[in-house]
Amino acid sequence: MRKALLIFGSVLILGLVALVTAVSLTDVPRRFTGRVTDALPQEAAGWKRRDVPIAGTSAGAANVLGILNFSQAEQAMYEKDGRRVLVYAAYWEPGKVSVVDAGSHNPDSCWVNAGCVRTERRHSVVGLLAGRSLRPYEYGQYLVPGGGRQNVVFWHLVNGVPNRYEEQEAGWRDGLIGRLERLPLLLKDIREFGLNQKSEQMFIRVSFTPPLPDAMADPDFVRLLQALAPLGIFEDQGWK
Repeated sequence: MRKALLIFGSVLILGLVALVTAVSLTDVPRRFTGRVTDALPQEAAGWKRRDVPIAGTSAGAANVLGILNFSQAEQAMYEKDGRRVLVYAAYWEPGKVSVVDAGSHNPDSCWVNAGCVRTERRHSVVGLLAGRSLRPYEYGQYLVPGGGRQNVVFWHLVNGVPNRYEEQEAGWRDGLIGRLERLPLLLKDIREFGLNQKSEQMFIRVSFTPPLPDAMADPDFVRLLQALAPLGIFEDQGWK
């Protein structure tokens, strides 16, 4: 009896894997047809863009690409009157990576595992920016070793729709243990996005020093966020 159950379970798992693989290979047209680097403005309301490498060396960049497997990625520092805002955006074409894999590389994982301490966290924040509705975003405040407190808002868009992060914890581990820890997230993603988990995705992260209310009340910061609209962060403007 036990052997029969084991065989049945193995066949069921193999069948599910085959089904998910077949669905993931289905050709899905892209919604975002531009380039991430063009979606980040060269200048916005006096903010000057300075491109920042995602990794410090070419070997490091290759390592990051190998881990994240993104189609495009860009990171830029915007500076104005002594203020700085760091913007990072990564894009995955349909069929590139699963939702749970792309979503695991967020500040709650990467930053916390690198030694940052999360001091505040809010999920699915809804807000208006100059009369326009932002897509619900994730907010966190992190104490960075040697860098003080950093406030972060980020979006993980799956087919243009924000992924939800209420069920994620800080400090997800890498490797097999991390995958087992994130298994409940995979089941959640299957319920929400279907069997094809390799959807078109965009991850946008904006890092800044002032507290969130102060930043959102700053007209210059608001104009900078408005200039990021091509990335899909507003409800009234999708990807092109």
